Amino acid sequence: MTTRVATKELPPLELVARDTMASRVYAQLREAIMTGRFAPGQLLSLRGVADAVGSSTMPVRGAMTRLQAEGALIDGPGRALMVPPMTLELLEELRDVRIALEGCVAARAATRMSHAHLATLQQVFDTMDAHVEAGDVSAYLRSNFEFHVAIYTHGASDVTLATIQNLWMRIGPFLNLVAPDIPHMRRSMDAHRLIVEALWRGDGEGARAGIAQDIGESADDLRERLVEQQEASA
Repeated sequence: MTTRVATKELPPLELVARDTMASRVYAQLREAIMTGRFAPGQLLSLRGVADAVGSSTMPVRGAMTRLQAEGALIDGPGRALMVPPMTLELLEELRDVRIALEGCVAARAATRMSHAHLATLQQVFDTMDAHVEAGDVSAYLRSNFEFHVAIYTHGASDVTLATIQNLWMRIGPFLNLVAPDIPHMRRSMDAHRLIVEALWRGDGEGARAGIAQDIGESADDLRERLVEQQEASA
């Protein structure tokens, strides 16, 4: 008798399934934003996203509302949401905050990563390098995200990782503006190489310096693109 009462008090299975679908849609959209698969100003409609992921609009609405609350999406024309634009002031702020936070986390990771962790990171680096030489921008951006995550998971708590990911949701779409430039990707790989070499040595300050170079040079290139866009629109 007791077992029957406990069974009746369980939540309906379809509610759990709906929640799972919303979480999956959210995770997929979030990663796509962080890895630059959505361009700045791109519109996302409920129906369009639902069709793309093979879902009803209900879980998609929950996922997109959550991303809007986190600042990854803003109101667009009509009923659509939009990947937000970037300003020069915000770019400089994000650059400075990311250098401070991600540099600190990379320095901490230098004392915590095992040989196995470093070997995995080296494989990601080698894969990134191959994508650069092949000119595969999308693959490069995905590997770039994987590279940084492979470091930060060993130098930060879940709370700090969430903060870093929120920053990446704001900067990720703008990597689209600079990544297609092969010289930019090669310069970025020079910074990544410094980071990997420092981590193999257990050199926290070297890893911090490599992160600062990577983020700083990307911000400089992005600033040039934004200025060009503003001049063109003027």
